[in-house]
Amino acid sequence: MIDSIHINDSTIYGSSWADPELRPLFAEQNRIKGWLEVMVVLAEIQAKFGLIPEQAATEIKGAYENIEIDEAFLKEVCEGFVKTNHSLMGLINAVKHRCEASGGEWLCYGVTVQDITDTHTIRTLLKVREHFLEQITGIEQILVNMARLHRQTVMCGRTHGQPGLPITFGFKAATWLDELERHRQRLSELKPRLGVGQLGGGVGSLSSLGPEGLAIQKAVMQRLGLNAPAISWTSTRDRYAEWMNTLAMITCTGDRIGQEIVNLQRPEIGELSEGFASGAVGSITMPQKRNPEISEHLGTLSRVVRHHAAHMAENLVHSHERDGRSWKGEWVIIPDATLATGKSLDLLKLLLKDLQVNQQRMRANIMATNGFVHAEAVMLTLAKTLGKQSAHQLVYDVTMQAQSEGLHLKQALINNQQVSTILSNDQIEALFVLERSTGVCADMIDQVIAQIHLP
Repeated sequence: MIDSIHINDSTIYGSSWADPELRPLFAEQNRIKGWLEVMVVLAEIQAKFGLIPEQAATEIKGAYENIEIDEAFLKEVCEGFVKTNHSLMGLINAVKHRCEASGGEWLCYGVTVQDITDTHTIRTLLKVREHFLEQITGIEQILVNMARLHRQTVMCGRTHGQPGLPITFGFKAATWLDELERHRQRLSELKPRLGVGQLGGGVGSLSSLGPEGLAIQKAVMQRLGLNAPAISWTSTRDRYAEWMNTLAMITCTGDRIGQEIVNLQRPEIGELSEGFASGAVGSITMPQKRNPEISEHLGTLSRVVRHHAAHMAENLVHSHERDGRSWKGEWVIIPDATLATGKSLDLLKLLLKDLQVNQQRMRANIMATNGFVHAEAVMLTLAKTLGKQSAHQLVYDVTMQAQSEGLHLKQALINNQQVSTILSNDQIEALFVLERSTGVCADMIDQVIAQIHLP
């Protein structure tokens, strides 16, 4: 047994850092299998165009079909890599030894490592993309229901960590939904740009494939379910950068939601909380703790992905037609960021599905502001008579005095002689009706839900 080093591979902790459904796509055995599939298709198309002997393509395919990618095979490939210090030579030689006659001599004819690895990676990411779309759709359904249910659930809107104006919880949930819908759109729009294979040869010129190089390239990509590139992208890595930045935005949304729940779960606020699973332990020394573990871990995963996205941005800067300093780093960051994003979406769905909403506490926290959340409404009403700036100064003076004296804002307004000459007590009372104070939150919730088209 080989000891795990990366947290993704940990027997104990790996499930917290990677989506188990996606893990097989990036496992070494499947990566090698994927590379071999590209090599087989390449050989078959090259034979069809008369670039290599048909017998060679047959032998290469036969060797592939009989290869068991087990520990012994991987060890052989590893030894070849160590001996040659070349990314693909160990695998090429291992397959060559399993070909009859001279078929192995024609393996990877006229192509380079990036042709094989990029093409396989793109095929993998397209599969992941479909999975992510399904995950986001499931999360959106939860949020649609949440926004509808809490369309009129009044809570305190906060800015700079302080009470501002009343909103509804459905409004907050709808902002999450609206953001996720844009991520779903980004993933959908990304397909034609992402789904492009790589086949350019040594420097991207396709000189090794002869005058029919573009036709060969197109035929290979059609067999693999990809589009052919208009030009080689060995040194143009924006496709991967767009993928990674999309993942960063997706996980940032999870982090934003999680951070909001961390803050609102604090006992002194107590408006939202994670669902609690019996037996979960928050601390080995403070037995009473019920920590927002999922919400916090969404932030950890997002930081991992954001930093990998920044690394990928560095890879956009290449020297000449190939630069190993840039593209080899992708072997580390793309699987890691992709698996972390899958786990983030899994956790976000679980978090929202079991989220506990304390409507009573939301209302109590608004009441605890002593009416100061209605100060804007008062100011705007007085502005019709005094002008906005003068009304702002008047309400500012009243609120500062009320806070120092511990008065409810409504009482302070009634007590103020200047205010009372403009507004009657009934008019002041009307400004403090909570249900009238949330603006068009409900209408905006409806607008967001209307643009979501779920299966």
